[in-house]
Amino acid sequence: MRELHPNLGRGATGLRLRVYQLSLFLTLVFAGGAFALVALGVIPGTPIDIYSSWVILAVLFVPFIALMDGAGEKRTTLEKWSEFGFVWLLVSGIAQTFWELPWFFLDLTGVVHGIGPEDGHLWAWWVYGGADTRYITSNPTIAGLEFMAGFSGPFELYAWYLYKRGANLGDKIGACWMALIIGVGLTYMTGVFFVAEWHVGWANIQQGALGFWLKFVGLNVPWIVAPVIALPAAIMELAHLYRVDGYETARREMAATPARRRAVG
Repeated sequence: MRELHPNLGRGATGLRLRVYQLSLFLTLVFAGGAFALVALGVIPGTPIDIYSSWVILAVLFVPFIALMDGAGEKRTTLEKWSEFGFVWLLVSGIAQTFWELPWFFLDLTGVVHGIGPEDGHLWAWWVYGGADTRYITSNPTIAGLEFMAGFSGPFELYAWYLYKRGANLGDKIGACWMALIIGVGLTYMTGVFFVAEWHVGWANIQQGALGFWLKFVGLNVPWIVAPVIALPAAIMELAHLYRVDGYETARREMAATPARRRAVG
Protein backbone atom coordinates (compact mmCIF):
# COMPACT_ATOMS: atom_id res chain seq x y z
CA MET A 1 0.00 0.00 0.00
CA ARG A 2 1.49 3.31 -1.07
CA GLU A 3 2.02 5.72 1.83
CA LEU A 4 -0.21 8.68 1.01
CA HIS A 5 0.72 10.76 4.05
CA PRO A 6 4.37 10.04 4.99
CA ASN A 7 4.56 13.04 7.34
CA LEU A 8 1.38 12.27 9.26
CA GLY A 9 2.01 12.42 13.00
CA ARG A 10 5.59 13.62 12.69
CA GLY A 11 6.77 16.39 14.97
CA ALA A 12 7.19 19.95 13.74
CA THR A 13 10.59 21.25 12.71
CA GLY A 14 12.14 24.55 11.70
CA LEU A 15 10.08 27.70 12.05
CA ARG A 16 6.96 25.92 13.27
CA LEU A 17 8.85 24.24 16.10
CA ARG A 18 10.41 27.56 17.14
CA VAL A 19 7.00 29.26 17.14
CA TYR A 20 5.57 26.49 19.34
CA GLN A 21 8.51 26.76 21.74
CA LEU A 22 8.21 30.56 21.89
CA SER A 23 4.48 30.23 22.58
CA LEU A 24 5.12 27.90 25.49
CA PHE A 25 7.70 30.31 26.89
CA LEU A 26 5.37 33.30 26.60
CA THR A 27 2.56 31.35 28.25
CA LEU A 28 4.78 30.49 31.19
CA VAL A 29 5.94 34.10 31.54
CA PHE A 30 2.67 35.98 30.99
CA ALA A 31 0.41 33.45 32.69
CA GLY A 32 2.41 31.53 35.26
CA GLY A 33 5.12 34.13 35.86
CA ALA A 34 2.75 37.10 36.05
CA PHE A 35 0.43 35.13 38.35
CA ALA A 36 3.29 34.42 40.74
CA LEU A 37 4.50 38.04 40.76
CA VAL A 38 1.00 39.42 41.33
CA ALA A 39 0.36 36.88 44.08
CA LEU A 40 3.61 37.93 45.78
CA GLY A 41 2.71 41.61 45.49
CA VAL A 42 5.69 42.40 43.26
CA ILE A 43 3.53 43.85 40.46
CA PRO A 44 -0.06 45.15 40.50
CA GLY A 45 -2.93 43.08 39.12
CA THR A 46 -3.65 45.65 36.43
CA PRO A 47 -2.64 46.65 33.72
CA ILE A 48 -0.64 43.41 33.53
CA ASP A 49 -3.98 41.67 32.98
CA ILE A 50 -4.31 43.47 29.64
CA TYR A 51 -0.79 42.56 28.52
CA SER A 52 -1.25 38.95 29.55
CA SER A 53 -4.59 38.75 27.74
CA TRP A 54 -3.03 39.95 24.48
CA VAL A 55 -0.25 37.37 24.76
CA ILE A 56 -2.63 34.52 25.57
CA LEU A 57 -4.88 35.59 22.68
CA ALA A 58 -1.90 35.30 20.32
CA VAL A 59 -1.00 31.88 21.75
CA LEU A 60 -4.54 30.61 21.20
CA PHE A 61 -4.11 31.25 17.47
CA VAL A 62 -0.67 29.64 17.25
CA PRO A 63 -2.10 26.29 16.00
CA PHE A 64 -2.76 27.99 12.66
CA ILE A 65 1.00 27.99 12.05
CA ALA A 66 0.60 24.25 11.49
CA LEU A 67 -1.01 25.04 8.13
CA MET A 68 2.24 26.54 6.83
CA ASP A 69 4.92 24.40 5.20
CA GLY A 70 8.51 24.94 6.23
CA ALA A 71 11.47 25.31 3.89
CA GLY A 72 11.58 22.32 1.58
CA GLU A 73 8.36 20.82 2.93
CA LYS A 74 5.40 19.77 0.85
CA ARG A 75 2.82 18.25 3.18
CA THR A 76 -0.62 16.99 2.25
CA THR A 77 -3.76 18.73 3.48
CA LEU A 78 -4.38 15.93 5.96
CA GLU A 79 -0.85 16.23 7.36
CA LYS A 80 -1.31 19.98 7.91
CA TRP A 81 -4.80 19.67 9.35
CA SER A 82 -3.78 16.81 11.63
CA GLU A 83 -0.92 18.83 13.10
CA PHE A 84 -3.28 21.76 13.55
CA GLY A 85 -5.85 19.55 15.30
CA PHE A 86 -3.43 18.05 17.77
CA VAL A 87 -1.65 21.34 18.52
CA TRP A 88 -5.09 22.81 19.19
CA LEU A 89 -5.96 19.80 21.35
CA LEU A 90 -2.89 20.53 23.49
CA VAL A 91 -3.64 24.26 23.75
CA SER A 92 -7.28 23.63 24.62
CA GLY A 93 -6.40 20.86 27.06
CA ILE A 94 -3.99 23.11 28.96
CA ALA A 95 -6.62 25.87 29.19
CA GLN A 96 -9.38 23.52 30.35
CA THR A 97 -7.19 21.68 32.85
CA PHE A 98 -5.34 24.56 34.46
CA TRP A 99 -7.93 27.37 34.30
CA GLU A 100 -11.49 26.10 33.82
CA LEU A 101 -11.24 23.05 36.05
CA PRO A 102 -9.75 24.88 39.07
CA TRP A 103 -12.27 27.69 38.55
CA PHE A 104 -15.16 25.23 38.89
CA PHE A 105 -14.01 24.20 42.37
CA LEU A 106 -13.18 27.78 43.35
CA ASP A 107 -16.70 28.78 42.32
CA LEU A 108 -18.26 25.78 44.02
CA THR A 109 -16.65 26.77 47.31
CA GLY A 110 -17.36 30.48 46.82
CA VAL A 111 -13.68 31.44 46.86
CA VAL A 112 -13.81 33.47 43.63
CA HIS A 113 -17.07 35.27 44.33
CA GLY A 114 -16.57 39.02 44.23
CA ILE A 115 -12.79 38.96 43.76
CA GLY A 116 -10.89 41.95 42.38
CA PRO A 117 -7.39 42.81 41.10
CA GLU A 118 -6.19 43.14 44.71
CA ASP A 119 -6.79 39.42 45.31
CA GLY A 120 -3.39 38.41 44.02
CA HIS A 121 -3.63 34.71 44.77
CA LEU A 122 -6.75 34.55 42.57
CA TRP A 123 -5.49 36.95 39.91
CA ALA A 124 -5.39 34.29 37.16
CA TRP A 125 -9.19 33.98 37.39
CA TRP A 126 -9.88 37.69 37.88
CA VAL A 127 -8.01 38.52 34.64
CA TYR A 128 -10.94 37.10 32.73
CA GLY A 129 -13.64 37.31 35.39
CA GLY A 130 -13.17 41.06 35.76
CA ALA A 131 -14.54 41.40 32.23
CA ASP A 132 -16.97 38.48 32.11
CA THR A 133 -18.42 38.91 35.59
CA ARG A 134 -20.37 35.66 35.36
CA TYR A 135 -17.15 34.08 36.58
CA ILE A 136 -17.08 36.00 39.85
CA THR A 137 -20.81 35.97 40.65
CA SER A 138 -21.54 32.23 40.55
CA ASN A 139 -23.58 32.12 37.36
CA PRO A 140 -25.34 28.71 37.13
CA THR A 141 -25.05 28.45 33.34
CA ILE A 142 -21.30 29.05 33.47
CA ALA A 143 -20.88 26.63 36.37
CA GLY A 144 -22.55 23.88 34.36
CA LEU A 145 -20.56 24.59 31.22
CA GLU A 146 -17.26 24.76 33.05
CA PHE A 147 -17.96 21.56 34.92
CA MET A 148 -18.19 19.77 31.58
CA ALA A 149 -15.40 21.72 29.87
CA GLY A 150 -13.03 21.56 32.81
CA PHE A 151 -13.23 17.80 33.16
CA SER A 152 -12.67 17.40 29.41
CA GLY A 153 -9.25 19.02 29.75
CA PRO A 154 -7.35 16.02 31.20
CA PHE A 155 -8.88 13.81 28.52
CA GLU A 156 -7.70 16.24 25.83
CA LEU A 157 -4.17 16.10 27.24
CA TYR A 158 -4.33 12.32 27.41
CA ALA A 159 -5.53 12.13 23.79
CA TRP A 160 -2.64 14.37 22.71
CA TYR A 161 -0.17 12.19 24.61
CA LEU A 162 -1.70 9.01 23.18
CA TYR A 163 -1.36 10.34 19.65
CA LYS A 164 2.22 11.54 20.09
CA ARG A 165 3.54 8.65 22.21
CA GLY A 166 1.17 5.80 21.42
CA ALA A 167 2.79 2.48 20.62
CA ASN A 168 0.54 1.39 17.76
CA LEU A 169 -2.09 2.38 15.22
CA GLY A 170 -4.88 1.63 17.68
CA ASP A 171 -3.57 4.33 20.02
CA LYS A 172 -3.72 6.92 17.22
CA ILE A 173 -7.23 5.84 16.27
CA GLY A 174 -8.33 6.15 19.90
CA ALA A 175 -6.72 9.59 20.16
CA CYS A 176 -8.54 10.78 17.03
CA TRP A 177 -11.87 9.54 18.37
CA MET A 178 -11.27 11.36 21.67
CA ALA A 179 -10.29 14.56 19.85
CA LEU A 180 -13.40 14.37 17.68
CA ILE A 181 -15.88 13.64 20.48
CA ILE A 182 -14.45 16.20 22.90
CA GLY A 183 -14.12 18.77 20.11
CA VAL A 184 -17.79 18.46 19.17
CA GLY A 185 -18.81 18.86 22.81
CA LEU A 186 -16.64 21.92 23.44
CA THR A 187 -17.82 23.58 20.22
CA TYR A 188 -21.45 23.07 21.24
CA MET A 189 -20.77 24.43 24.73
CA THR A 190 -18.99 27.49 23.34
CA GLY A 191 -22.10 28.30 21.34
CA VAL A 192 -24.22 28.06 24.50
CA PHE A 193 -21.66 30.24 26.30
CA PHE A 194 -22.03 33.10 23.78
CA VAL A 195 -25.77 32.80 23.21
CA ALA A 196 -26.52 32.81 26.96
CA GLU A 197 -24.86 36.22 27.33
CA TRP A 198 -26.24 37.61 24.06
CA HIS A 199 -29.71 36.64 25.32
CA VAL A 200 -29.37 39.10 28.23
CA GLY A 201 -27.84 41.89 26.13
CA TRP A 202 -24.22 41.40 27.29
CA ALA A 203 -25.32 42.52 30.76
CA ASN A 204 -22.48 40.74 32.56
CA ILE A 205 -19.59 42.05 30.43
CA GLN A 206 -17.56 44.87 31.99
CA GLN A 207 -14.26 46.74 31.34
CA GLY A 208 -15.45 48.49 28.20
CA ALA A 209 -14.25 47.65 24.69
CA LEU A 210 -11.19 45.75 25.91
CA GLY A 211 -13.32 43.66 28.22
CA PHE A 212 -15.75 42.82 25.46
CA TRP A 213 -13.51 42.38 22.39
CA LEU A 214 -10.22 41.27 23.91
CA LYS A 215 -11.33 39.13 26.83
CA PHE A 216 -14.91 38.00 26.20
CA VAL A 217 -14.77 37.61 22.42
CA GLY A 218 -11.05 37.22 21.75
CA LEU A 219 -10.22 34.65 24.40
CA ASN A 220 -13.24 32.50 23.56
CA VAL A 221 -13.70 32.71 19.80
CA PRO A 222 -10.83 30.25 19.08
CA TRP A 223 -13.14 27.49 20.39
CA ILE A 224 -15.53 28.44 17.58
CA VAL A 225 -12.91 28.94 14.84
CA ALA A 226 -10.47 26.08 15.50
CA PRO A 227 -13.07 23.28 15.16
CA VAL A 228 -13.68 24.35 11.55
CA ILE A 229 -10.37 22.62 10.80
CA ALA A 230 -9.83 20.36 13.83
CA LEU A 231 -13.08 18.38 13.53
CA PRO A 232 -12.80 17.59 9.79
CA ALA A 233 -9.13 16.77 10.43
CA ALA A 234 -10.08 14.13 13.00
CA ILE A 235 -12.68 12.62 10.65
CA MET A 236 -10.27 12.56 7.69
CA GLU A 237 -7.51 11.04 9.77
CA LEU A 238 -9.80 8.36 11.17
CA ALA A 239 -10.81 7.40 7.63
CA HIS A 240 -7.14 7.17 6.62
CA LEU A 241 -6.09 5.21 9.71
CA TYR A 242 -8.94 2.72 9.30
CA ARG A 243 -7.88 2.15 5.67
CA VAL A 244 -4.31 1.51 6.81
CA ASP A 245 -5.51 -0.77 9.60
CA GLY A 246 -7.72 -2.71 7.16
CA TYR A 247 -4.83 -3.12 4.74
CA GLU A 248 -2.47 -4.33 7.47
CA THR A 249 -5.05 -6.77 8.79
CA ALA A 250 -5.69 -8.19 5.31
CA ARG A 251 -1.98 -8.57 4.68
CA ARG A 252 -1.47 -10.46 7.95
CA GLU A 253 -4.37 -12.78 7.18
CA MET A 254 -3.06 -13.49 3.69
CA ALA A 255 0.38 -14.24 5.08
CA ALA A 256 -1.12 -16.60 7.65
CA THR A 257 -3.28 -18.51 5.14
CA PRO A 258 -0.55 -20.83 3.74
CA ALA A 259 0.56 -21.69 7.28
CA ARG A 260 -3.02 -22.61 8.24
CA ARG A 261 -3.39 -24.75 5.12
CA ARG A 262 -0.19 -26.64 5.94
CA ALA A 263 -1.41 -27.19 9.49
CA VAL A 264 -4.74 -28.56 8.25
CA GLY A 265 -3.06 -30.77 5.69
